[in-house]
Amino acid sequence: MKTTIILAVLWISFAGFSQTNTVTIIQQFSDCAPVTQRLIQANFSTQQRLDLEKDLRKLSKLNYVMAQSYRFADNQMVLRSQRLLFDAKAYDGQRQKDRRVTVFDSTTGLYIELFSWNEMDQQLMQIDIQYDIVSCN
Repeated sequence: MKTTIILAVLWISFAGFSQTNTVTIIQQFSDCAPVTQRLIQANFSTQQRLDLEKDLRKLSKLNYVMAQSYRFADNQMVLRSQRLLFDAKAYDGQRQKDRRVTVFDSTTGLYIELFSWNEMDQQLMQIDIQYDIVSCN
């Protein structure tokens, strides 16, 4: 059993490093990216926030979607304040299944490359795997 867990951890580590974007395991709300914290505080009720803090897997997935499921396009200066303003959920309808899409965000004045749904699904599965491994210990 321990050998299986060790192999799984090694595989996840390798898979994480092979991605352009690695997932973050969240242990508490303050571990979330600043943009995720801002969006949750702005869009979720107090009860919803408390529920999220109890479901760390869900919080980790939400953090991925809000802070890691995209990247700012090359050749542009990105200020921290601009990073905090970007809302990835607003562009879910423009994501493609098999390819990345670049959009212009008028709020930040930046071009953002949205990861494909397939890439996101793969990363969300990695989050599940990592939480499953942690729960086995």
